[in-house]
Amino acid sequence: MVTIVGNRLNSANKKVLDRMNKMDMEFIKRETVSQIEQGAEFIEINAASLLHNEMHFLKTALPLVENCGAKVMLISENTDCLLEALKIAKKEIIIGPVEYNPSKIDCLIDAMKAKNTKIIAQIREKDNCDGYFPEKSLYIAQQYIAYLFDHGIRGQDILLDPLVRPLEEDFCSGKIFLNTIELFKLDFPLVKTMANISQFSEGLPKRHLITSYFICLALSKGLDYIVTNVLDQSISESVIATFSIIGKDKNLQSYLRYCKNHKDKDKKTKGSCDERPEYKRNSH
Repeated sequence: MVTIVGNRLNSANKKVLDRMNKMDMEFIKRETVSQIEQGAEFIEINAASLLHNEMHFLKTALPLVENCGAKVMLISENTDCLLEALKIAKKEIIIGPVEYNPSKIDCLIDAMKAKNTKIIAQIREKDNCDGYFPEKSLYIAQQYIAYLFDHGIRGQDILLDPLVRPLEEDFCSGKIFLNTIELFKLDFPLVKTMANISQFSEGLPKRHLITSYFICLALSKGLDYIVTNVLDQSISESVIATFSIIGKDKNLQSYLRYCKNHKDKDKKTKGSCDERPEYKRNSH
């Protein structure tokens, strides 16, 4: 099954940033628990907007999230913060994103191997007027994976992130992403893939509509880790339905369990879809 990462603790959100600045750990705990209850195995902590206070916040927040029963995915471009997180973490942890930069990777290698760590290997093409192509991303991924393998990092601990670009910016970004994921899974079947699905619909109306269908297509291509707002019910429904359709839900256990757990809610809304409407004959 796919691994779900809840992304609500992101300092890019002004309300979350305010709570982080105030060291409001009750808020952090509530957000963590609510995401766990909706199926998140990992909780993203992104405190980058705290700037010089990022490290101080992480030292308190990371153990709190783990004590709530979740694992942490730390998002930071600060290598010192990533290393500190590896010292603090008691459970499996995901760190990154890290672009293909050998000098930065070398700073993390030893600490990663000492802990149960997964690295987000971000595959970013240099911006240019030629556009983005799956084949370019594949070439970068090949170099990146070869470097990690040579330094003793296992395939299962590498999360290839081809970087989701908003559909609003390029109407072909969805197609490019899906083709890239497909190439990655064909070339590296033992390496995991991940994506922040929420970024795809940024700036568009009815974001849940775009996101839920995008998830279905991405899962069918082999996406392993989904980073998203797990409190959006349409997300969990999309994941469960897709795995049922593509044959990854044995005997439809997850789908039937979901239907059973949501039976009462379905009864309240029944009528518009499940019941056959009665049509009156035209008297003329």
